[in-house]
Amino acid sequence: MLLVQYKKWLCLPFLLFASYAFADEADEDKLQFSGFATLGVAVSDSDHHGYRKNVGSEGAVYSGEIDFKQHSLLGLQADWSIAPNVDAVYQAVIRDLPEPSLDRYTTLAFLRYEVNMNWSVRVGRTAPDIFLLTEYRDVDFSYVWATAPNEVYGIIPYRSIDGLDVTYQQRGLGGVFKTKLFTGSSEAEISGSTVVEKVKIEDVVGISFTFDHFNWLIQAKHTQVTIANEPQSNTYAIDSINQVPDFLWPDSEVFAESLLMTGQEVDYSSVSAQYYWDNWLASVELSRIVSDSDVIPKITSGYAALSYRINAHQFYSIYAFTDSNTYVFDEPGVNEVVLEELIHGITGLMNFYSANQQTISLGWRWDITNYMASSLQWNYTKIEDSGSVLWLNTSEHNEAENVNTVLLTLSTVF
Repeated sequence: MLLVQYKKWLCLPFLLFASYAFADEADEDKLQFSGFATLGVAVSDSDHHGYRKNVGSEGAVYSGEIDFKQHSLLGLQADWSIAPNVDAVYQAVIRDLPEPSLDRYTTLAFLRYEVNMNWSVRVGRTAPDIFLLTEYRDVDFSYVWATAPNEVYGIIPYRSIDGLDVTYQQRGLGGVFKTKLFTGSSEAEISGSTVVEKVKIEDVVGISFTFDHFNWLIQAKHTQVTIANEPQSNTYAIDSINQVPDFLWPDSEVFAESLLMTGQEVDYSSVSAQYYWDNWLASVELSRIVSDSDVIPKITSGYAALSYRINAHQFYSIYAFTDSNTYVFDEPGVNEVVLEELIHGITGLMNFYSANQQTISLGWRWDITNYMASSLQWNYTKIEDSGSVLWLNTSEHNEAENVNTVLLTLSTVF
């Protein structure tokens, strides 16, 4: 219901442009436009694991291919100061999507009310505050790397929620303490090698705590969501299991019921920190996904990054990992010979969200101007068995593999 209720905020871009068209010169400074863009190139050396930026990408990059879609985007933003303490923001990010539409391109569309110096409220479409880079996840120019580590940022397909958030901030200990509480609903696509699943979430409740000092930042976040629909692959598997006679699989109905995802709760927790000193920048982020659903395993992810600046150049390294349980079919009383094909499909379904890999990255960023930068990054990823949800896998068996990926991006803000 929240998703339907708050889609009315998607009319904000039309209101913004209409207001601008009829504003007089004295009001023109109340409506400001800005943007950001990235032209990205990706190459990889695997014939089986296709590199992609996140699990929502339907396409991927295999050996011998040069891809411009994964990391290229164009972002446009309008900020309208309606009153001294009220403003509206609309942002659209045009990128390669499985189902392109104005709704999917719209990442921000909200009204903000500054109650006073400490309190603010936003209503509409906002970014869920779950990452260290939440507020500028799509603005590649704003961080050092060619891309945020996939192990943490690639596994969550939701880029916005439709609802409201309340923020309280207070100065203290030489910095700023900030607490944000948000709620709403969202939907996104998760792409596999043969299917694109639309997964909706509702009853989103999240809280984040931040302490921002002059040269360091500490954050702790927790979000709880409820899955609002049943993915098609789950429905197909459940129907297939329910057709199996009892003499081939006793209690098959009980197992089929355990695959249902609708109404199941998923929790996402993270802690992160950044520290600046001299020409150095260190970043670390750890996250944990825990679910009531048997289909979604416990996933622990994280990264540590270090960069060093020399004039207009920054050299950096990243170590990232993600680790989850791997399902092995071991149901009692099942005739595995007769049901071999079905068991193979169930194993694939149960390991669809599994992510097990480690990546070492080395990179170089060059600040060409104050508004334009390029980044060159090499990733060496060790993918483990049945743990490649971050990739598109064309092989029949999800086998371990070591993959090299090179990214070159040119990003700008305007």
